[in-house]
Amino acid sequence: MNDFGKTVLTHIKNEKIISNNLLTLLYEKNDLELRDAQFLYGVALLLINEFEKDHKKFFLLDYAYNIIAKTSLKTNDFRALYDFTVNYGYYPIARKIIQLNKLPSVTLNQVFAEITIDEFSDSDRTLTFEQKNIFKKILDDNSELTSFLAPTSYGKSELIFKHIKKHPAKVVGIIVPTKALIDQVSRAAKKQGLEKKIIVHDQNYSQNDESVLAIVTQERAIRLLEEGIIFDQLYIDEAHEMLKFNFGLKHNNRSLILARVIKLAKQRNSKIKLMYLSPVLNNSENLELSNTETIQEYRINNDLKILDIKLLGSIEENSFKRKGLFQYDKYLGTFYKIGDLVNQFEYIKKVEKNKNLHYLYRPIFIEEYAEKLYQNLPNIELSKELIELINELGQLVHPDFKMVKYIKKGIIYLHAKLPSNIKNYLLKYVRESNQIKHLVANSVILAGMNLPIDNLFYISGSSNLRDLYNLIGRVNRLNEIFSKKNHDLSKILIPVNFIEFDQFPQRGKMQNKVEKLRLKFNDEVKNPLLNNATIEQENKKSASKIITEETELIENFGQLKFKQKLLMAGAQQILNYTKSSVEKLQYRVENYKKTTNKDVDILDMVKQVFFENFNIERDFYPEYNAKRLENIATINYYKMFVNDLKKLNLKERIDKIVAYWMRQENDYKVYVGQSFGEVSFDSSNYLDSKNKVYVQLANHKDDEEFLNNLAIIKLQIDEDFLGHEISLLVNTLVNLDLINQTDFDRFYYGTIKSEELAILQLGVSRSLFNQLKKDKQIINIKFDKFGNAKANDHLIRYIQNQQGIRKFELQQYFS
Repeated sequence: MNDFGKTVLTHIKNEKIISNNLLTLLYEKNDLELRDAQFLYGVALLLINEFEKDHKKFFLLDYAYNIIAKTSLKTNDFRALYDFTVNYGYYPIARKIIQLNKLPSVTLNQVFAEITIDEFSDSDRTLTFEQKNIFKKILDDNSELTSFLAPTSYGKSELIFKHIKKHPAKVVGIIVPTKALIDQVSRAAKKQGLEKKIIVHDQNYSQNDESVLAIVTQERAIRLLEEGIIFDQLYIDEAHEMLKFNFGLKHNNRSLILARVIKLAKQRNSKIKLMYLSPVLNNSENLELSNTETIQEYRINNDLKILDIKLLGSIEENSFKRKGLFQYDKYLGTFYKIGDLVNQFEYIKKVEKNKNLHYLYRPIFIEEYAEKLYQNLPNIELSKELIELINELGQLVHPDFKMVKYIKKGIIYLHAKLPSNIKNYLLKYVRESNQIKHLVANSVILAGMNLPIDNLFYISGSSNLRDLYNLIGRVNRLNEIFSKKNHDLSKILIPVNFIEFDQFPQRGKMQNKVEKLRLKFNDEVKNPLLNNATIEQENKKSASKIITEETELIENFGQLKFKQKLLMAGAQQILNYTKSSVEKLQYRVENYKKTTNKDVDILDMVKQVFFENFNIERDFYPEYNAKRLENIATINYYKMFVNDLKKLNLKERIDKIVAYWMRQENDYKVYVGQSFGEVSFDSSNYLDSKNKVYVQLANHKDDEEFLNNLAIIKLQIDEDFLGHEISLLVNTLVNLDLINQTDFDRFYYGTIKSEELAILQLGVSRSLFNQLKKDKQIINIKFDKFGNAKANDHLIRYIQNQQGIRKFELQQYFS
């Protein structure tokens, strides 16, 4: 069994004279003497020699590179690092050493080396030997199934666009896991000059479109397939997401929907080309959907970045507990104490850098931690742009919005329960403002989000090794390390600080998470549609049923039976009807078409069709969030919510909902879900519920700041609920011919005018759309021959005269 060279490293660890000296020189002694450097280079040379005997032992080469780089940085002598990087094809580092004039003199070997490096460089960047060769191979490959597996920031987006240009196809799709990535990738696509209609929403598509690039989530891709799209090429970004599966969610797993998209796309076009891309996949075979598939895998193994891992807290060794600041050497698998235990925020202030990411997994922890960080950081002298941002957020969102005060100390926090357009706007300041030094966030930044992070504080999170590596990959992206603006080669060292806080508990011990970084993560293939899925015994029956239902759905696509329509449109995935209740629902739908008043409100129709006279556990097993729609009070609330969303700005909606709460009795509870819930609530359907999904208003009625910030969260939760659960149920009404597309558009967008729908379906916020309409700018949005939105001269001048978030959003869509 290949251990990648760990056995050799364990022998070194057990030789205490060698390992103690090695650890002391690497992690404690800053001023190295000549003999110290010679010792370190000697160890590195031994590791290289062992690697050359067996190239499967790449851990040894990684450690040698680690030792040489740290020794060079400590001694400010880069000759050994230059020689290593030239010999092993780490050309970006060799080129950076030359650019920074880090070599004392020019040698003949250097002249020849630079000629070689020139072959791997263009005006903007230098590629590694491995990177260029892999790029060439994958671009020349005409296989129908390929994969590109590479560490974060190794050019996956660049490769996609190069591949699209090298392999022309009429209808191309890029499937991304989040709406935020739709925005990011579509902006990049607009700069490529691809001469395609760029689609970001299923309703942007017309069967008359001949040349298309669809950048969509899997949910939107399913609806595009229903609309009749036939993909010639599909790129699956963050493909490792397809491995995940939770049997408790049944058909509501996004990985299942992604697999369904791929199967349907292949059924529509047997010659389709698919490329899977991931920074954290171990084996491409685990993406195969049948035993007849073979994915041609291309992988970049070498990573130019070196992890500098510290733990502030406690560790256990041989049943003995020690506290302090520890350096973790992942190659030797050992903790080396480099300091005493100190106050966490004092440590953060001591080691902070220009852009610091503080990672916590729960949104409520994010806000609580941001408050503590705010209390512990000094005031900063605000620039004019930040003063303007603070004033704007106060007017746009609310004066009590916690972000307003946090920005005064250079802090921004992000999670999925903040308004999407506000989130995107704040990210602009994270990227561009030197005064925003601290970003507190969770997994919203994991899926391909490109930010200039140069320091990670890991406060709390799951024990998933894949997600941990993906998170660490966000720090010091290669384009930042090798930018001409960067004059600090030490950025190849990636600071990862694990910090224990009692008030922010872990999922698993912090020490165990750190130690996992020595492991090579294994793919956990849970999705039953994947050929290599490992299904636990208690889930075998459910897996078999899911496979059968999905197979039938694919086979009958185009002539779906009633239950399959429920599944495809989305109702079944959140309501989970039993077999007998599907028949009952079908009978109801057929009669509903004959007897129902066509003027009935759509949300009333949702309640009448999907919920009335169905008994939980006997007829269906709805998700708790969707189950609330059986209540007339919930239906009436969302009628008001939809109406307000179309007419009121965010601040007006915040004030309105807080005023409504203040009129309620003390026993009134607000549903906010598990992210921010404080109390559980027993009901006839959920007796002895332990899920804390409500906030008891009586506990907070005297705290206006709390209520206003809770309103911000609540409104985004409701907007997400409208965009997912309610949208799926209303979409099912369309698929069952109970309403038509015009009814859907009127309900969801508040208009049936084609020119207005075209703008809303670009993804612009409601507030921006309402402003454009008020200022009579809709007529100044034109569409080119491919159907892409463009600004005419009048709109360009209008955009130039705008400020703040309005100008930012307009430039996102119409620049």
